[in-house]
Amino acid sequence: MPDQIDDIVALSPDVHSVLFENAAIRVLKVAVKPGAKVPMHTNPENINYVLKPGTLRLINPDQSFVDVSVSEGQVIPAPVGKHAVENVGETEVQTICIELKA
Repeated sequence: MPDQIDDIVALSPDVHSVLFENAAIRVLKVAVKPGAKVPMHTNPENINYVLKPGTLRLINPDQSFVDVSVSEGQVIPAPVGKHAVENVGETEVQTICIELKA
């Protein structure tokens, strides 16, 4: 059974804001300050364009994790499945996230 998709803006409004939305897509500005955490969630299919680089920790439900360094101009998909995110770097990570709606 697939994970339920969460509304990340409702879960983490201090990090995510809606720039545009229609019936097919939603475009978000994502700004994760150093030390900030995004709670456990599941994303819809999406892609992120990195505006400001840094290091994010992707945390699995079992608390295992991987640290990912993202670079300015990089295009990355969001992780598949349930996860949390923490900015473990010294810079604010900013992305533009384009979510597909089912």
